[in-house]
Amino acid sequence: MRKPRRMLIGIAAVLLVTVILGAPVFALNLTKMIEVRYRDIKIYVDGEIVVTADASGRIVEPFIYDGATYLPIRAVSEALGMTVEWDGVTNSVYIGESIPQEIKEITVSSAEEFVAALGSNRRILLQEGEYNLSTVSASYIHNPSVSLRQASDGPELVLTGIDNLHIQGVGDEQSELIIEPRYAFVLCFEDCSRINITNIKAGHTEAGDCEGGVFSFERSSGIQINDTLMYGCGTYGLQLAWVADMKVAGSSVYGCTYGAMMVSSSADIMFENCVFRDNTGLSMVEVKDSERFTIDRCEFLRNTSDWFPVPMFSFSDSENVVVKNTLFKDNVADALIEQADFEWDASNTFENNSFDSNGRQMLIAD
Repeated sequence: MRKPRRMLIGIAAVLLVTVILGAPVFALNLTKMIEVRYRDIKIYVDGEIVVTADASGRIVEPFIYDGATYLPIRAVSEALGMTVEWDGVTNSVYIGESIPQEIKEITVSSAEEFVAALGSNRRILLQEGEYNLSTVSASYIHNPSVSLRQASDGPELVLTGIDNLHIQGVGDEQSELIIEPRYAFVLCFEDCSRINITNIKAGHTEAGDCEGGVFSFERSSGIQINDTLMYGCGTYGLQLAWVADMKVAGSSVYGCTYGAMMVSSSADIMFENCVFRDNTGLSMVEVKDSERFTIDRCEFLRNTSDWFPVPMFSFSDSENVVVKNTLFKDNVADALIEQADFEWDASNTFENNSFDSNGRQMLIAD
């Protein structure tokens, strides 16, 4: 057993953070001498020993003071699969849930005001009307996380590293975001998290080919799109790459010239109560290198995959893909799906579709 060791420590905050979290704190000036005991205390979680280190990797030993055993909260919480954050403003430790962020609410009525308002921890309320993002110059961009990137025939708006952003139309009709370049996306999100788009209509003034779409998400997570119309894009309504935890509900994708969506290297993607209609070009839904992708209670109406002999659906190198409770009506494609071993849920309904198998899996309408 080791001999007791004396420590000069601030009451509450310093004890909690310096000893337990390993972070310096200067909020309290009140100090006192305390005597603690180090007894080579070991911590086990599910039979595995826990290395008690702080955020910088420095070993922090548990100790006993006044009959209570003090454990390093970061090491123990992370061993239990939970994150730890210190809020120096309120002298609080958050385990699991992140530190609450105050959301700034901004009401806008013009494209310039919308672009100027973009940023983290924002709820942007768009009044009814049309917002032509192509008319906004770089002078209205005040946030380093927002930039204009040149596409083939004009700029597109790119949001990088933004967290907790809500874009919401507040009228009875969806507020409309449009751009003029045919080969640009309306909005591009890169390395973003907790993005919510609600009651918005978004598309192009003129459809194009080869590049550009409505919304592009890369390396992003925690995405929600609700009651939103995505239309008339150059390629896809949605293009996702390295996206996790995304749900699209009560929304529509229509009038696109390549297909409804392209999804790659993504996980936990859900479409619920959505309509995909009047799209043309290639496969309507292309999913590759992804897992846990679900389409539930949706409708596919009057879509035509006619550029080449392509299937309506392509699920390559993907796992746990589910399509259920969905209506397929008046669609035309070379085949329903490319993967012959895909098992369709019996809850789906097919009416008046034209799928020419050409050696692929074929499902003819009743």
